[in-house]
Amino acid sequence: MKIKILITSLLLSFYGFVYAGAGHELKPVHGGVMVEAKDVDVELVAKSDILAIYLSDHGKSLSSEGGNAKLTILNGSDKKDYDLLSMGDRFELKGAFSVPKGSKAIAVIKLKSKVITARFNF
Repeated sequence: MKIKILITSLLLSFYGFVYAGAGHELKPVHGGVMVEAKDVDVELVAKSDILAIYLSDHGKSLSSEGGNAKLTILNGSDKKDYDLLSMGDRFELKGAFSVPKGSKAIAVIKLKSKVITARFNF
């Protein structure tokens, strides 16, 4: 009986930590697809003429200076790799791109000593 009370007490004490740790709502600021990776919000904007990755931490933009980003877009058996250039507040590449619905993307972003991997579904 004492063991059941102890287990119940422990479970209830951890409930507050789990509930308090709930994440924040991700709202795209630049019209892209947003995910959270390693406590950083990553937004991928994929249009027919531009690919851009924006980083933020609790709503504050993070600088892309000194970093690099590689983006892989997968659609069925088709795979395309892109190196995005640092543009101050984002990583960006201009050109002609096709990102059909149902595609998946993987971004590997290096910022100083931190490596962030983000996965997107379109």
